[in-house]
Amino acid sequence: MRLSKKTLTDLGFYQVLDLIEKYLLCEDTKIELNKRGFISDKDQLIYLQDQIEDILSLLENPNIEKPNSFPSLSETFETLKITYQNIDGPNLYKVASFIDSSEKLLNFINEPNFNNKKSKNIAHLLNDVIDEDLIKFKNEVFYALDESGKVKESHPLIRALVKQVEKSKRERNTFTREFIKSNKNYLQSDLETLRDDRIVLPVRNDAKSKVAGFVHGSSSSGSTIFLEPYKLVEYNNSVVLAEQQIEIEIAKIYTSLSNMLREIKYSLKHLHTQIMNVDILYCFARWVKVNDCTRVSYEADKIKLLFAKHPLLGSKAVAISIEVDPSVKCVVISGPNAGGKTVTIKTVGLFSILNQYIGYIPCQEGSILPIFDKIYTDIGDEQSIEEELSTFSGHMNSLSKILKNSTKNSLIILDELGSATDPNEGGAIAQSITDFLLENSRYSFITSHLASLKHKAYVSDLMLNASMEFDEASHLPTFRVVCGLPGDSHAIDTAIRMKLPKVVIDKAKSYLGDGQLQIGQIVKQLENERKNVEKKTLELKAREKELIYLKKEVDLFRLKVKQKEYQLKNEQSTELSRYISKSRKDLENLVSKLVTGEINKDKTKAVKDFINNLDKKEKEVKKQIEKEEVEFEEEREPFTIKVGMDVLCGKSKREGVVLKPDGKNKWQVQVGSLKISFKEKDLYQAKPVVNAKKYSISYANETPRPKTNIDVRGLTLDKALEEVQNQLEACLIHNFNTFSIIHGLGDGILQTGIHDFLKKQSQVKDYHFALPKDGGMGKTYVIL
Repeated sequence: MRLSKKTLTDLGFYQVLDLIEKYLLCEDTKIELNKRGFISDKDQLIYLQDQIEDILSLLENPNIEKPNSFPSLSETFETLKITYQNIDGPNLYKVASFIDSSEKLLNFINEPNFNNKKSKNIAHLLNDVIDEDLIKFKNEVFYALDESGKVKESHPLIRALVKQVEKSKRERNTFTREFIKSNKNYLQSDLETLRDDRIVLPVRNDAKSKVAGFVHGSSSSGSTIFLEPYKLVEYNNSVVLAEQQIEIEIAKIYTSLSNMLREIKYSLKHLHTQIMNVDILYCFARWVKVNDCTRVSYEADKIKLLFAKHPLLGSKAVAISIEVDPSVKCVVISGPNAGGKTVTIKTVGLFSILNQYIGYIPCQEGSILPIFDKIYTDIGDEQSIEEELSTFSGHMNSLSKILKNSTKNSLIILDELGSATDPNEGGAIAQSITDFLLENSRYSFITSHLASLKHKAYVSDLMLNASMEFDEASHLPTFRVVCGLPGDSHAIDTAIRMKLPKVVIDKAKSYLGDGQLQIGQIVKQLENERKNVEKKTLELKAREKELIYLKKEVDLFRLKVKQKEYQLKNEQSTELSRYISKSRKDLENLVSKLVTGEINKDKTKAVKDFINNLDKKEKEVKKQIEKEEVEFEEEREPFTIKVGMDVLCGKSKREGVVLKPDGKNKWQVQVGSLKISFKEKDLYQAKPVVNAKKYSISYANETPRPKTNIDVRGLTLDKALEEVQNQLEACLIHNFNTFSIIHGLGDGILQTGIHDFLKKQSQVKDYHFALPKDGGMGKTYVIL
């Protein structure tokens, strides 16, 4: 898809591109980013989305080292075009730094994600582009040069020469001090001076004949001459020659490194190209992350933008939502001046461009856009003094080009169609243009105040009226899009807001006429009714959500009760078993005492105490059972109770056998080792066992099996909490005790919201952040 510069300018794409450029790692990539085209192939777009998603996953991991920035190599490549010219130290170091940063970027895209798997979409992008020769060159440069590009004094070839320079300077200094000491009567001071990197001595002018040597100059007063004694010449020459040896060796090092670079320049250019390709993807991912963008869906050929925020408006942006079914081909947006009509159509156009440039847009998840082959715009004042075009003529000139080039898969954005001329003729032209676009475009978005165009949209199945909401109380636009209703221009309200004189306002209303005022009132009434319906709908949705939540709470409570019941049964059974075992031993000891020896008062008392303890324990168990029964009302099927039949006892449905009647409407039942009296209404008929098959309740359709990890990155907080709630229920049902939640770092919204939610859950025993190597503060462990 190729777009005109006018379309890109009208929709603010270049301004957005300036924002995207800030996230590049390498300045050289800007040229490639600006040359990058727009994608019209669905599969290519999905692949681009997958690549960006993989990088986003790596960016979310705090344990992965992020790549460094890259120096520009444009100057280096220009120098390499000149044969035999050495590359200077700073540019040699830039190349080495570029290779080093390339290795770090390679490591970054090859890092495993949270699932411990490498990305198949990006891991291959830098394979085999950093060869051994490039790495060898990098190592040689880092070995020889410091960050400023100068040869290190610690370099072995330089170190020995530096020592020679230092030795020559020491010898020169020794001679100079001795010369000054022995000739101080002829010198102006005892401090030597440097002239052209050579030491000279300040000799008094009247004593110049006393000191033999070369004169380098004199002071401004002429009282001092700067003289280099003949003997000092040798020492100075020794220092200069030693320093020249260093310069010669440095030049050799630069020449050697330059020759190495020329040998690998094609490998370097290939690496440079591949790095720019990855840099673009990395830049896209960072922009997407910062602007909270979501992946565009292509599941349907429709336009659906959910809470879209224009990226150029920053914090002032009002999120808009708009949905256009595939059957609709033209949307007419009307409403108050400065109410957001133009921003809305620009948002639709800009997001359509960004979709085919990046595949992500600043919307909520679930947003859908078609893939267009062309996008045209007519926005703003088309007046041109140079071309002698009026505003209306300018619009007609622009529209002529659009209509000639529009296709059945084009998006057309037209602002204030039919304006700047007579309303009747403008309306006729606007309707005619709309008819043409219905046949020769996929979608068109038009803003207009023309009643004829609103009426056409009302009666046509291929068109949709939309309006910008207006607050009647404050006389201010809300900037929300309302689909299905035309909008009133609210010119009178705007005039009132702009504080026009009341006499002018009243006169305007009289000119407007009762009929037009009534139409305005009807539109306002429809708008109020729409708001009431919308309010009721939101209330119903909130109530529905609350009921769903309550149902889940009830289901969860029932499940907890069943689990508690099972636990109590086991505990009681174990406790009773221990008590029975102890009682059996006590009874055996008691019988043994009765058998041996005479029966006396103490032995008789011991027997009575044993029987009383048994009765007391039986009563305690009965009370405990009655106390722990869970009161769930359940219909009881009537049946005839007979001695010896199997029954289910109480609300917990313990199995028992009927022993005998126990008073009015009561029966004594053997439950385990106990004999308990139950009211007839608390006894249920036991179901016969068929073929000894065991049946269990399966919750597979209601609640899926729990996962060891759930990833909620990219979800809204409500959606993320819903995922966590489902996971908690699944864990409880399947006796799963621990899992982890990957929520990422971001702005901390998901992290804080999820922790607040877990804090309120009684089934959550503990929760804490993961270890740094396993996700750190981007991941939370949950223990139930």
